[in-house]
Amino acid sequence: MKEFQMLLRDVSQNGQTFQYNNQKIWLEPLKEFHISCKIVDDIQAEVFILPEEDGCLLRGKLRGKVSVPCDRCAEETEIIIDYSFDEFEVYPQDDMEVDADDLLEDDRVLFKEKNALILDMGALLWEEFVLTLPTKPLCRKDCKGVCPTCGRNLNEGSCACEHDGNDPRMAILRNLKIQ
Repeated sequence: MKEFQMLLRDVSQNGQTFQYNNQKIWLEPLKEFHISCKIVDDIQAEVFILPEEDGCLLRGKLRGKVSVPCDRCAEETEIIIDYSFDEFEVYPQDDMEVDADDLLEDDRVLFKEKNALILDMGALLWEEFVLTLPTKPLCRKDCKGVCPTCGRNLNEGSCACEHDGNDPRMAILRNLKIQ
């Protein structure tokens, strides 16, 4: 998102704090990457940028609230975001060799364009936001999930399905004898 790119020469040498309240930073990538996450309370970002000799130090905070589906029962669960981060982005070198595995220059958070150093705050903040999301969100620690047969939410009560406690995929191994 070009609108969140900034020229580092515009940042004070003593450092400067920037506020990001535009929800477009989060909403567009959520839609683009098909992530099941809804913003409940606006996500606010505050980033302190301190240019240094070989890169720039970024200290930031993200705050807000999102709603994501529980990994076991699929019920919506709210996640409070209160996250701090520290990053150091190294200035790209003119003589830097680029491997095939490296990102393209315009995909980096910090890149050179027409002899100007540009910091892509949209990319940086999106990356930090994704790191705040739990990999396995649960509505509660003891979530029972759903019945694999009828799909009933077992947190609301048991179902009428018969469960013998054995996984049918393991049936072939039940009669296996080890000598």
